Amino acid sequence: MEFSSRIRTRAAGLLNGNKLLEIASREDVHQEMLRRIRLGEKPVTALSQPLIEAIGLEAARDDNLRRLSGEVAAAVVEKEHGCQRTSGSKVINGDPVYTTGQPFREAPERVPAVSGAAPGEHDLPISAVLVRLLGNDTLVALDQLVDEELQRRAA
Repeated sequence: MEFSSRIRTRAAGLLNGNKLLEIASREDVHQEMLRRIRLGEKPVTALSQPLIEAIGLEAARDDNLRRLSGEVAAAVVEKEHGCQRTSGSKVINGDPVYTTGQPFREAPERVPAVSGAAPGEHDLPISAVLVRLLGNDTLVALDQLVDEELQRRAA
């Protein structure tokens, strides 16, 4: 991943800053960030374990490195994966490194125009976009509703 010159300059000035960029550039870390976003968690927490393994817990807890981590995580999910910030920084509970983080959501994918489409032809792509926009609680309620409807239709 190509980080901005501002991020690269800040990383170069910090002990373990370049190691952070190296970790944040890994595809497995990108996928973990996206997984956490889908779960309603902050993507920066995907950096915790790899960072601890690489530099140790105390070094990972450096305030300047943690601040840079938030900026790096935001750059990854926004630029590489099109995610959008959802609100201001929120408290993170139970993470060994980070205490606050920026929440994100995946951006809805572009849906093909439905004009001229046969009935139901584009229902699935539209539904997928709508589901991605739901919060976790609503998604769980929708799952239960779908199960009930499937059982009703099977009867």
